[in-house]
Amino acid sequence: MKPAVKPAVKCMLAFAGSAAVLLAGSTAFPCGAPFGKGVKVDPHQDIIVVWKDNVETYVFQPIFCGTATDFGLILPVPASLSQKPTLTDQQAFATAAALSEPTKRQVVQPSGSVGCGASGSASNTGGMDTTTVVASGQVGFLDWTELEADTTAALTDWLTASSYPYSSAAASVFSYYVTKGWHFIAFRISQDAAPGGGEICRALGPVALSFPTPVPVVPSRMASAGSSSGGGYSQFSWRIFGITHGDVELAFADGADSSRVRWYSGAIQAGDVPSLSGLAQAGDRLTRLALTFVVSSSNPSSDPDVGLTTATPQDYRGTEDVYVYDDSACSVGRSGRSPYSVLLTMSGLALVGLWCWRRWR
Repeated sequence: MKPAVKPAVKCMLAFAGSAAVLLAGSTAFPCGAPFGKGVKVDPHQDIIVVWKDNVETYVFQPIFCGTATDFGLILPVPASLSQKPTLTDQQAFATAAALSEPTKRQVVQPSGSVGCGASGSASNTGGMDTTTVVASGQVGFLDWTELEADTTAALTDWLTASSYPYSSAAASVFSYYVTKGWHFIAFRISQDAAPGGGEICRALGPVALSFPTPVPVVPSRMASAGSSSGGGYSQFSWRIFGITHGDVELAFADGADSSRVRWYSGAIQAGDVPSLSGLAQAGDRLTRLALTFVVSSSNPSSDPDVGLTTATPQDYRGTEDVYVYDDSACSVGRSGRSPYSVLLTMSGLALVGLWCWRRWR
């Protein structure tokens, strides 16, 4: 018996290649546009979205590997920050994941090896041309700057002047947010933290920042504005942990499907509050959503941001299938003996018979 863990059937294909994407070197960030040649970031990301009283606290933790001087991240937000970026505790992610872990269900399937059953297969805006620096500072080993741009050209001019390389295809994504009047938070590794710009490989954060918004948001479209120009595809898989007041829960505005899955919803108990790093109170509602999508670096997505909303709370815990592959059908017949073993036995008996016949002659 060979154990293997896979997501539930409807989202198996959506989650299946995240490791391959990382090894292929595609650049991926949680809702941000990266810059830097050769930068590699895990496309499987966890995000905590705390939405209470029309204020969102957005917590993310990209894992970065590359040259320090080449790294940056641009994150769009719908309004000026009400709380500047701060570091928070990684334990909040571990606790949210543990509380919302799906129920495991074992499913036995034939091996699918060759000759033994079927085998699976892998399948520019108007206005004044200015960019205003609203605020700036440092969080951990990241310098950050909050920008308000009147035009897409003004934003890209600032990025160019500030040595934030970006692909030409990213301009259309920038324009999407500029037109909506959003602000941009530009992060880069502080040269005080990485003098000389050496190689670095570590998690950035977790970083938390807050802003007013009438609805919860995750700017997923921005992920397609990466600096890679190789024309390859990146498959993103994000877990979104929503924390809200107890009378509502985070939900997908356009409903759930194979790429948008609701895994969990439940009340947060008092004993779990300390390990959530001040992001929750007893009685708040924790929701776990899974989002998967594919983007091309040469043809950024024209889809809007993933739609989020709130819904009436309902306790729920999804079921994740744990597939156990049984290859006994390939090696053992119904009598408990392998067909190949039977054939070898018959061949051996024939040779013995031939030897005896020749001796008797």
